Amino acid sequence: MSTSNRPVPRPVSEKEANKPAVVKVWKDVKWKLQPEAYNVRKLMMKALEKAVDASESLPTNEHDFAEAKGWLGDLFDEDTWEKLFSQQHIGNFVIIRATGIKDFEDMPIYARVGMHLLFYGPVQIRFLQWNLIRDVLKSQSIRQGQVYDQEGPDVVKRIEDFIKTYNINMKEVLIQKPSDYKTFNQFFSRKLKPGARKIAAPNDNSVIVSAADCRLNVFASFEIARQFWVKGRKFTLPELLGNAALAQRFGRTPSLAIFRLAPQDYHRFHSPVTATIESITTLPGDYYTVNPQAINQPFDVLTANRRDVCIMNAVLTNSTSSSAPTKTFPVAFVAIGALLVGSVGWSFKAGEQVKKGDDLGWFQYGGSTVVCVFPEEANVTWDDDLRKASSGEWQGTEDPAIMAKIPAGAQIGPLHHTDEVFGLEVVVSVGEQIGLCAPVVAATTAAT
Repeated sequence: MSTSNRPVPRPVSEKEANKPAVVKVWKDVKWKLQPEAYNVRKLMMKALEKAVDASESLPTNEHDFAEAKGWLGDLFDEDTWEKLFSQQHIGNFVIIRATGIKDFEDMPIYARVGMHLLFYGPVQIRFLQWNLIRDVLKSQSIRQGQVYDQEGPDVVKRIEDFIKTYNINMKEVLIQKPSDYKTFNQFFSRKLKPGARKIAAPNDNSVIVSAADCRLNVFASFEIARQFWVKGRKFTLPELLGNAALAQRFGRTPSLAIFRLAPQDYHRFHSPVTATIESITTLPGDYYTVNPQAINQPFDVLTANRRDVCIMNAVLTNSTSSSAPTKTFPVAFVAIGALLVGSVGWSFKAGEQVKKGDDLGWFQYGGSTVVCVFPEEANVTWDDDLRKASSGEWQGTEDPAIMAKIPAGAQIGPLHHTDEVFGLEVVVSVGEQIGLCAPVVAATTAAT
């Protein structure tokens, strides 16, 4: 990390060129008098606006948008860039479930900007700018969705660039030609061919499957989740659902799974169980980044962000037999928006039935998260490898070639030194088995 004490340079807008010199002098003086942490945060707000501006411009391709090469050069000099982006908040470790290898994933530049806006600098300055920061995160997230909903001749080039940057496997996609999508968001929420994801035990109502191509954590209770992963003080079921009475239906110790989708992932989510949709409710909120480095802070993200709460009446059983008696339990499926995520869509509505593995809905552009909550009486047991990774017991197998690519001194994981043990996310795909339920079901109980 750079050790230079040079002040952060003030960005000069194009509009300033047409204003009197005294305006520039006054702004220079004001900039020098303000605390550096305040100035850095003003720069970060400008950087987020430029990120959205850049996404609208084809000369800035998707790789540049993710990596911020060039289009932030007029905001940050080399020294400041090194200090703020090359060493801090650069990414996270995950475990690839299929191989057990511990991998490293870079954090997109817009997520790094969001991290700095939320956590950089003295508490007093963050407090003073808090409402402004919330407004910037919200306005730019909404605007990003509008940009990617635009039609026009540039859409195909933008899609082709995204496919190349993230190495998207188009052979499994239902609509494979980029020219067949009218907007980028249509492509981003693309459907896969039938059978592209195998659904584990589709007729076994005791098996729970992954709801997304994602990075997954699982916990036996909210208390354990707060111990190893989600440090937000308000991360409780009543806060998540926005309804204390509804939360009571899940018992004292409901279990939960947290599915985090990165921008490169297939962005439709699927039902983890067979169920009937009871209700879908939209809760307004903020647009904070859902990156693990934010989730691992004592800061409320998942219960503060804009989210849709879907209550499903799930058909569960305690036996692998197809003739075993079943019982209906409530399951909460909470689709949470995030920084630069335009909207959430649903493939089903209240009263309709979904089978395990069915396409349940989609996110628009950006990283997103689903939290799925099972009631205490469902008696869920998460798969051992997922449970151990989520509690930090399993760290995966390190590959020297992967570790060698990480810059020395880079900020990975919690933002500040701590003796706490944190879990790791596990990369899984839609339809993989992630747990079993074993509810107490009377032999005379009829299927509902």
